Amino acid sequence: MVRQTRRSRLSRWAACGLVAALGLFPAAAAPPPDADPALHTWFERQHSLRGTLCCSVADGHILADDQWRANGAYYEVYIQGEWHRILPSQLRDPNGGPNPTGRAIVWYTVQDHVVIYCFAPGLEL
Repeated sequence: MVRQTRRSRLSRWAACGLVAALGLFPAAAAPPPDADPALHTWFERQHSLRGTLCCSVADGHILADDQWRANGAYYEVYIQGEWHRILPSQLRDPNGGPNPTGRAIVWYTVQDHVVIYCFAPGLEL
């Protein structure tokens, strides 16, 4: 039970950015009152290898172990009942520092389809 509560809080911390109606007006989400400032700072500075700031365009979602997989030379994430392939340009830039959650994280939005902006695998070498 404690682990679930901790995971819930961690997921809320990951929700660092929102895209308002039709994705036209970005609005920043505030961290929960008990958020770890260091973790929030880490999320805020993450960007993809193509340079997109992850939290400026999408919410971060911490994934359960069965919601992501390494499939040969690429990763896949399970979102809304489907597996989505992660493109190399969607990977999180490792220069943003090690993932402090130890879990895989995907930053995405749902418009008429799932749009993935960034992905950090759970086990980074």
